[in-house]
Amino acid sequence: MKQIGPLIENILKRNNLWNGYQQYLVVVHWDDIVGAELAEVTRAESISKGVLKVLVKDSVWSYHLSMLKPKLIGKLNEKAGRGIVKDIFFKIEPF
Repeated sequence: MKQIGPLIENILKRNNLWNGYQQYLVVVHWDDIVGAELAEVTRAESISKGVLKVLVKDSVWSYHLSMLKPKLIGKLNEKAGRGIVKDIFFKIEPF
């Protein structure tokens, strides 16, 4: 009996949907990837052309996150298994 995961992966790759699916996973799993403390003050909103848009609670957090940007990009790409995220755009938007 075959595993369904590899089968779905092959279908997505054949239909050029794999990259979009991996981008979706980065956004959906943002909280798990960055941890509880950052998840409380941020929300991953979308990713387009390698740029992840993240809503941030206030300017103080935005500044701190900008200093952590290389580390965050590394963590996100490690989770994705390849270099999906090239940059992160932090937008101050209270939620």
